Amino acid sequence: MLKGWLRHLYAMLRGGTPGFSAAESRVLSFVLDGLAEPDRSTLTAQIAAVALVQRQHPGGLVVAYYRRPDIVPALPYPGYEYCFAKVKYISRGRARTTSLVLHDGRFMTFERNVPELESDIESLVAVEMHPGIQPSVAEEIDHAEHASTAG
Repeated sequence: MLKGWLRHLYAMLRGGTPGFSAAESRVLSFVLDGLAEPDRSTLTAQIAAVALVQRQHPGGLVVAYYRRPDIVPALPYPGYEYCFAKVKYISRGRARTTSLVLHDGRFMTFERNVPELESDIESLVAVEMHPGIQPSVAEEIDHAEHASTAG
């Protein structure tokens, strides 16, 4: 019980939560359901090792941090921003897509159209694994924020 309370305190002091929201967990389950071994076991271990989740740009960018990333098993997909999966779902009658992005083989970010509430996900449309290169959402957010303050 004390360990759980300390995890919550640690996350709160860093502006986040100790784990994923119900909506984020549902998106992760869609991806896990479509994975073969050993990727499924590795991603499951990564999710379990997450110590802090920050919603730096709610609905647009959610970042997961590990207490000791060097001991978290990595997926065999190198690179700083590797789009591991795109999850398409229906929200309020419209199709939305969120991406799961790996950083050096470890799941680190949900990008674009990240559901904030589990009720935001009406149904799953599709999961596309390894969809290829996509522009960085962090750069888009940075550009938008600087453009709005420049005027």
